[in-house]
Amino acid sequence: MKNEKTLMYQIAPTVRYMMGFVIVTRENNAIVIDGGRPADMPQLKKYIGGRHISAWILTHAHEDHIGGLVDELARDGGKDFDIEKIYYNFPPYSLIENHNVPNYEYFAEELNEMLPAFSEIEPQIRHKTHIVQQGESIVIDECRIDFLYTFHDGLYSNVMNDSSLVFKLVTPNKSVLFLGDLGADGGDFLFRESRHLLKSDMVQMAHHGHMNVGMEVYAEIMPEACLWCCPERLYNEPEMPSYLADTEKQFRNGRMRLYGTAITRKWMDILGVKKHYVVKDGTQEIEL
Repeated sequence: MKNEKTLMYQIAPTVRYMMGFVIVTRENNAIVIDGGRPADMPQLKKYIGGRHISAWILTHAHEDHIGGLVDELARDGGKDFDIEKIYYNFPPYSLIENHNVPNYEYFAEELNEMLPAFSEIEPQIRHKTHIVQQGESIVIDECRIDFLYTFHDGLYSNVMNDSSLVFKLVTPNKSVLFLGDLGADGGDFLFRESRHLLKSDMVQMAHHGHMNVGMEVYAEIMPEACLWCCPERLYNEPEMPSYLADTEKQFRNGRMRLYGTAITRKWMDILGVKKHYVVKDGTQEIEL
């Protein structure tokens, strides 16, 4: 069965917050991005609808992004998913031995969140995996995906978020830039290396719209629409939430340029963005 349109579903979280997208191509194949936690899998499966998954892209190794897929693979080999290829580029777990970081306790916690669990299931899916390199492109039906940023060794103050894959999905009618959970330092590298490639019709707001890339990145993207993977409490978060208010602590940890969602929303107002797709309002269906 062929489809007249390319459709994208921005999946609403079942609990807390997460990031999950399903793109359905005109050839009726699926492209999945992250997917969320184990509790989010029933809803994700609903929108995949049993389709062949030509590509499953994992932006980075946080539980709210890849925990669901890892759980499915560990439990029954992912029998409910017809996956052709899984794309990722995670930091090596061997970094755990590097104590020369601003905050080793946080650094180790980040590496331990999902990397050991992923390493457990990786051998069974190795024939389906591809470690993405910056500059690579893949074509799936009418969709082209250009990978603009991958893990940069040395970005350790926000190690997992700053390892997020950044890629542009291009269809015959629209382009969507996915930023994963990229933070301020990763955003600096993205801006320096690939600013000429960032312009897109839509952008997935980095790190759920808070503690994310700088205004200069969004100014290069100049989106017509923003994709917010955040529930009510994050979407209406203040400019400086309580957990970021200790500036001395943030300075010690090398994470000064982090703010709440309110400041990101102000940036979008400055850029003149009129359309916002927000999962606090439920799963969003978007025509590409």
